[in-house]
Amino acid sequence: MHRIMLRYTQGIEDTVQELENLGLVQSAVVHTRVYSVAPMFKLYIINSDEVFFGYYPVKENTVSINSEKVKIFDLMGRDATLFHHAADDDPDSTGSQYVAQSQMWFDSIWDNVSRERAE
Repeated sequence: MHRIMLRYTQGIEDTVQELENLGLVQSAVVHTRVYSVAPMFKLYIINSDEVFFGYYPVKENTVSINSEKVKIFDLMGRDATLFHHAADDDPDSTGSQYVAQSQMWFDSIWDNVSRERAE
């Protein structure tokens, strides 16, 4: 599982850095932290203004671990449908509230639960 997480986070880091390398953004910085909970959804917060959110479908799967077939519940992150929410001029609108609550949840995990990612 660690290998999978490392591969995906490094992919995101490389993609963001490429934006700067190509001159598409002035600067690009990625900070990665981890916490010990199975991911159940994707949440992307863009500039504290927009949110893309989607649940991971779960399906039973069989994988090989140390040459042994093991049944698992597999989170199908690639199959997640992302829904867009955006803040607007009305702080009480559904979009603004969704963005604010998503940011609040993210900050609470980042500040209280997560830790630096080990290579």
